[in-house]
Amino acid sequence: MRTFAQGRTGNLDSKRHASAREILDAAATAFSERGYSATSIDDVADVLGCTKGRIYHYFRTKGDLFIGIHLQALEWALEAVGPTAEREDLGPEQKLREMVHHHAMHLMNRANYMGPAQYQIEMNLASEGRNKDEQMAQILKMRRQFEAYYVAVVKEGVETGVFRGGDVNVLVKAMLGTVNWMHTWFRPGGPKDTAAERSRTAAELAEYAVRGVLA
Repeated sequence: MRTFAQGRTGNLDSKRHASAREILDAAATAFSERGYSATSIDDVADVLGCTKGRIYHYFRTKGDLFIGIHLQALEWALEAVGPTAEREDLGPEQKLREMVHHHAMHLMNRANYMGPAQYQIEMNLASEGRNKDEQMAQILKMRRQFEAYYVAVVKEGVETGVFRGGDVNVLVKAMLGTVNWMHTWFRPGGPKDTAAERSRTAAELAEYAVRGVLA
């Protein structure tokens, strides 16, 4: 599923598709460092080490870049939790623990994409002056699907008595809010940022999430 930069790169050959992905990588880095409003196409070109013309060849506006980042981040997020949520050989407690662990690892391993993907206000700025209805609808659809995976697992746990009763939607939103908030405090490349530390952090968050709903 190639949803990022939909409508611009979907029919490209593998070499040009990879080039478009490099541009998105550079844009994600620039947006993470400066925020959407303060970032220009020139800034993205500087990160990539190319001219603006190369960027415009694939993405017409800065908004196209920003939405492309969102679509790619959501695609990765669905790939991180979907397979576990759909497994039939795991109980809800194990599913939830693994989903949160994969979710947290995804946020850390794709930190440059996940920071910009949390910017709600700037999503509106990215769509100003252009008709982005289709892509915005796709983003909302993917977000609903991601949350639906969690809702289904928590609901299963409540119905089987593994998880305590309560408003499933509220429980899931609280859980996702905790994990997604990582973008404000996780700093990739820091002195304590190692593969082992990332795994430990993900395990801590997974245990916290599960214990919050256990019966």
